[in-house]
Amino acid sequence: MRAFRGDAEVGLGSPQQRAVLAMLLVHAGAQVTPEDLVDGVWGEKAPETASHVIRVYIHRLRQALGREGPGRIDSVGGGYALDLDAHSCDLTRFTRLLDHARQARSVGDPAGAADLYTEALRLWTGPALAGVPGPYASAQGHRLNELRLSAQEEHLTTVVDLGHYDHAATELSTLTQAHPLRERLRELHMLALYGAGRQAEALTAFNNTRLLLREELGVDPGPGLRTMHERILAMDPALLDPAPRSAAPPAATAAAGPVAPIPAQLPADVPHFTGRTRHLETLTALAGQAETTVVVSAIGGTAGIGKTALAIHWAHQHAAQFPDGALYVNLRGFDPAASPLPPDTALRGFLDALGTPATRIPTGPEAQQGLYRSLLTGKRMLIVLDNARDTDQVKPLLPGTPGCLVLITSRNQLTTLIALNGAHTLTLDLLTPEEAHHLLTHRLGTPRIEAEPDATQELIELCARLPLALNITAARAALQPKRPLAAFVDELRDAHRQLDALSIGEATANVRAVFSWSYRTLAPAAARVFRLLGVHPAPDISLRAAAGLSGFDPDTTRHALDELARAHLIIEHSPGRYTLHDLLRAYAAEQAAAHEDDAERQAALRRVVDFYAHTAYAAELVLAPLRDSIPLDPPIPGMHPQLMPDASAALAWFDAENPNLLAAQQAAVGNAWHRIVWQLAWSLSTVQIRRGHRHDQVAVWQAALDAATHLPEPGARILAHRRLGIALADLGRHKEAIGHGRQALDLAEEHHGLGEQAAAHHMLAWIWEQRGDRQALEHALEHAEHTLDLRRALGEPAREAQALNETGWFLAQLGDFDTARTHCEAALAIQRRIRDPAGEADTLDSLGYIADHSGHHQQAIDYYQLALAVYAELGHLFQTADTLDNLGHAHAALAENEQAETVWRKALELYRQQGRDQAADRVRIQLDARGRLAGRKPPSTELPREG
Repeated sequence: MRAFRGDAEVGLGSPQQRAVLAMLLVHAGAQVTPEDLVDGVWGEKAPETASHVIRVYIHRLRQALGREGPGRIDSVGGGYALDLDAHSCDLTRFTRLLDHARQARSVGDPAGAADLYTEALRLWTGPALAGVPGPYASAQGHRLNELRLSAQEEHLTTVVDLGHYDHAATELSTLTQAHPLRERLRELHMLALYGAGRQAEALTAFNNTRLLLREELGVDPGPGLRTMHERILAMDPALLDPAPRSAAPPAATAAAGPVAPIPAQLPADVPHFTGRTRHLETLTALAGQAETTVVVSAIGGTAGIGKTALAIHWAHQHAAQFPDGALYVNLRGFDPAASPLPPDTALRGFLDALGTPATRIPTGPEAQQGLYRSLLTGKRMLIVLDNARDTDQVKPLLPGTPGCLVLITSRNQLTTLIALNGAHTLTLDLLTPEEAHHLLTHRLGTPRIEAEPDATQELIELCARLPLALNITAARAALQPKRPLAAFVDELRDAHRQLDALSIGEATANVRAVFSWSYRTLAPAAARVFRLLGVHPAPDISLRAAAGLSGFDPDTTRHALDELARAHLIIEHSPGRYTLHDLLRAYAAEQAAAHEDDAERQAALRRVVDFYAHTAYAAELVLAPLRDSIPLDPPIPGMHPQLMPDASAALAWFDAENPNLLAAQQAAVGNAWHRIVWQLAWSLSTVQIRRGHRHDQVAVWQAALDAATHLPEPGARILAHRRLGIALADLGRHKEAIGHGRQALDLAEEHHGLGEQAAAHHMLAWIWEQRGDRQALEHALEHAEHTLDLRRALGEPAREAQALNETGWFLAQLGDFDTARTHCEAALAIQRRIRDPAGEADTLDSLGYIADHSGHHQQAIDYYQLALAVYAELGHLFQTADTLDNLGHAHAALAENEQAETVWRKALELYRQQGRDQAADRVRIQLDARGRLAGRKPPSTELPREG
């Protein structure tokens, strides 16, 4: 960081003094308070004299920079602001040039854009804020360097569009070495090499990238890289035609893949929002800035002040400003019934909402954050992080480049976020008397308020001008329109006196009185349901779960929940599902402690956990009807499990209850209900695999393994090791997975369980197959052969045939097609003898693969068609898609292009329906390549035109 007056360089003083100037420069004319400067320069290690030192630094900087004209430091509202014009700071000039370059690209002027990018990037002479100390400079340096890298990436995309391949390849070679995990740079490098006539180097670059991603992150290349590889292999002439890409946005890939969804996760707008005009205007002004992180915090940590209402209401008013959508998450920072939401869990939810396939989400949190920031680059999106506990919970969810607006609500000040990330604070106080009066008028009508002005004023004071308390009071009064407001005042005043002893602060005492006033009017059943909601371990609850919690029948529970919703003590946020404000949850827990003894609270928790365990078990058996069942204890009296009519209903239930099921397992862990911990993991297996909840799968089976050590059955531990190993392998953690597989095998051998040994060998074969290299396949074959020997010894024909087919499959993967065919034909004979149609179809598919890869393409077609006929009878659409995909290759090998396209289009449609994005991408590429060879594009790959 350097400063000049004319041609003469100005001395900027000590490193800490330069850090002060850095904060003023980055804020670009906005006010910076002395407290922010102290936090930004020293963080938590600020000396006692820090405020005085800041004043000294400001004085010295004013002497160095001058007190008139651009560069002067003004005193503004108790803080400081640096006066700058558009040409005084290279950072400001860079940002303006970058905006102009992007605009030129968007209107189809790549040559003009390239010149503007070049001019902007020439302003950089090294890393941003190099040598400037302090936490603020460190964070801003990282952000600005990331912005520079994005500009370089966009510039080189434009250079490639213009056909300057040699120049781009040279620049990209350097950049990819410096940023080896940035896939877009790798993709551009491949394209530049190919355009420069260096096809072999481009393909080598892809292979090197694939090995690096697997080693570092445990993931395969993304759709952009894979598509580029396929198009270079096919020598796609459209790759070197810059016309389609000249107006592409910076993040566009070389080939259009599936359209990413536009997330719309905002909760419903607040129906009776009033007041906060000044705060809404402040948010609107901040939204106009290119880089904005807004913290909406409650003064003194008061709940119910309206932080979330303000953020959501403003967000709905200005949704049109964010064409790329809105992300929302409740971080549960102060939920009395649950731990704060881990940031990596929230991040995975955002990646899902942004359309990221589960198989593309990296395993490590830092890699996930990098992917998230990459997906947001170039987007204009609103991100609402509600109810944050601290800065650590928020930072992984912040974008890396400008363009997105982040609204954060928290009871804490989040000072570190202000210092390190330039967040703007917007502190909410209690409503003014005028705003509170307007709220009641809006809810109850002008005639009623004007008829009792004194009672209205006292209601406002008894509610402490807290929005939550006022809304509850207004709701109660609205339900009794003929009752005088003075009567409500008397009741509220009495409740306030009775609850003085429970006060934890001046504001919350009155809120408790409001809650108590509503609570005391409830019927006994509704009051009991409300109390026990404070015992429930999860953020929301369904009708059937609430029945299990309370011990009431569903009809009684429904009436109780309806009464609570009318009293605004709970919210029915979706049909049949309820939640309550965390302050109300805390009050419900207090009432449970006061009116329910320990035994009853424990019994209620056990009933609801039992409800989740039994219903999840029933849903799992619907999803996987052929799976061996496990014994469950009979349902606890007073608990009514929910029945699942079909697989779609089971999946929908699992999706809605996923957070509650995880919370129920944790409640079981905390209460040492070891068998339920293990049973819940068992019941979640199928849905977690289908939905790609890979990280959750590791967590639940780790808990199950810990619980299984307390259970007498060795089979529980063996299964937990197996399932945990499978989950770890799915995340690319093969070494750990193999360790658990070996432990499962050792335990099975120790307890002489041949069936368990066979299952462990089967699992180890699957894990080794995931590695994909020849040595791993040899290990997989060895375990498959052990599985086969054990299944034969056990005299289990169906599983012996399955093991024969599996062994044949691995032999085929290793190129021994003759031996593979012998195994699979033996499997097929058994399956036809014992009438196992599902096994028969799987083996026919394997025989088709063997025939196709050994040159017998017509025979392969016959096998695949037989397999498809059986799958159709069984309704196995998942396997049908894979077999159709394979059948297309056999037709293509015989130059039967029309037949190949027909079956691939069917496979593509099934893959899309099943959410199997990688498989869909692969088939789409096959169809594109086949269409180009025929001089046309397959109709199924074209997007329908609007209008």
